[in-house]
Amino acid sequence: MESSGWSFDDDRQQHLALAGRPARVLAYAQAAQTLEQLGVPVVGYFGSQHHAESGAVPAAAGLDGPCVGSGDGIDIDLVKSLRPDLVVGVTYAGEVYGVAPPVADELEGLAPSLLIGIAGDRTLQSVIGRFHELAQALTSDSIPDSEADLTSAVAALRTKLTQDPPVQVVALSGGTETDAYVANPAYWPSLHLLADAGVHFTPTTTAGGWEVVKWTELATKHPAGIVLYDQGPNSLGADRLADIPGWSEVPGVRTGKVLPWNPEPPLTFTAAAAFVTTLAEHH
Repeated sequence: MESSGWSFDDDRQQHLALAGRPARVLAYAQAAQTLEQLGVPVVGYFGSQHHAESGAVPAAAGLDGPCVGSGDGIDIDLVKSLRPDLVVGVTYAGEVYGVAPPVADELEGLAPSLLIGIAGDRTLQSVIGRFHELAQALTSDSIPDSEADLTSAVAALRTKLTQDPPVQVVALSGGTETDAYVANPAYWPSLHLLADAGVHFTPTTTAGGWEVVKWTELATKHPAGIVLYDQGPNSLGADRLADIPGWSEVPGVRTGKVLPWNPEPPLTFTAAAAFVTTLAEHH
């Protein structure tokens, strides 16, 4: 039986109370993929300013609803036509990630919104748990996602790490033609999970998300045997990396140990388990 009221406390410590359970959800692309995989359909999704500036359409595997645009280019008329009764976004530090405040305000004016925190001092399990809480609040069905899958994958990785000599790992994004952005494992929950399992990341010098390193100094500062490389729209592609000498000097690049890394994965135990397994297979 449908409840007479619906409520949820988001990660801004804002209490959202509605007359009934939302049925038409518009979400940031990462949240949209996550909700769909947890059994909650979305009517549409939006991308970040990075997508807008690169001209790339946000990753949309499994999403049937339309993309309403990205960043400052969100089509508000299209959003209105979808009649959302809830907007779900993500946040790194309390902001609505990916869109400027005026656009966030416009979305908020069309439908109530909530944010899930996805980085900083949070564990990956806790972030996934928050999406489970939201998905469970939005549907009466069971959630098709088991933490046991991730637990098993992490255990297999730990075993692999005890059997093989340690290999240094670096996760990075190809920021500009002069600078690489090296991810701080303590900030990114998926990387923090790997570090806790025993993966040896090259040390970074920032408490935030990224350490900016000159390409010419990358191999010296981060001599990693495995490279996790950002596949996002704001990260340099293979064609441009080929023209950067410092890239080819990294040991993992020389030996072909470059694995795709998605800083914005679907936040499910199933997706996390697949990521952990891929690293274990190539360690």
